[in-house]
Amino acid sequence: MTPQDRERLGGDLEAAWQRLGTAGMWRELRGCTYEQAVCEVAQLLGFLRPEDRDWLLGEFGLSVDVELAMEQAIEDGHLVLNEQLREVYWAGEQIEIDWYRHSVLWDFFWQLCRYGKAGKPVDRFAFGEHAHRDIVANQKSRLLKIEAFPTEIGVLVEPVARGSQQLHLEPFRIRVFEMSGLDDLVEWHP
Repeated sequence: MTPQDRERLGGDLEAAWQRLGTAGMWRELRGCTYEQAVCEVAQLLGFLRPEDRDWLLGEFGLSVDVELAMEQAIEDGHLVLNEQLREVYWAGEQIEIDWYRHSVLWDFFWQLCRYGKAGKPVDRFAFGEHAHRDIVANQKSRLLKIEAFPTEIGVLVEPVARGSQQLHLEPFRIRVFEMSGLDDLVEWHP
């Protein structure tokens, strides 16, 4: 466990374990479902082989196939981002925004969702050391002005401290699918 992981759990691992349990701690750190946490921890501890973990996840109705996992997340109404196609889904519907034309807003929303999945606010440093101090507030304002952007998501983005905003949505409901290499789409976890 990294120092950042310990910090995200409150700094006291024993207290975090008492409060959340092993699977709950994993769920908190990885932003996954309880069932995924149990299966992943069991595999990491050597209680399950990878193929048994995959089978068990399938029995829970969870897919390890990225395309199927994305389809299931969309069907379940989660906030789903697909980096490969620059698509965003919410409540089972695609958000009809041309993210290629609005590439700066895509970058902002992408970071907002990644940080939100990690349970953190996004600040200007997520956009490089020379980013303007008001970049987060400005980009949020621009994003909320787009008619196709759901107000239900907009109200979940709140200021945390000066220059930072956080997406307040349960991490397991934020599903980020990013490119790994040239052709592989993978689900990102903090």
